[in-house]
Amino acid sequence: MNASLSIFESLGHETRFKVFESIYRSGKVGIRPKNIIDEFGFDSGTLDFHLKKLVAAKLICLKEGGRRGVYCVCDNIPQWLAQAFESSNVNHALLAGEFSSSIPKSGLLH
Repeated sequence: MNASLSIFESLGHETRFKVFESIYRSGKVGIRPKNIIDEFGFDSGTLDFHLKKLVAAKLICLKEGGRRGVYCVCDNIPQWLAQAFESSNVNHALLAGEFSSSIPKSGLLH
């Protein structure tokens, strides 16, 4: 249960969600921090902060290669998370906040 909470906490931040999605899309090859900076326009300090959070949550791993390494998704992420990121419609809806308005207030946990 604690692992799931850590995942939700990590991906609950929009910047980390975007970074994780970009790394997930890169597949087994992975992606260099420079490419993420180019994609989103983050400064290197901001990106480094969020990469460390994702590494601490064991969502991404640093592989050797290039000056700063290459990041890829860890092999042991939960299947439910991988399935969620396989559907691009789910990703874009989450980023746009479309699910929050469709959840009835009575269905929320207290």
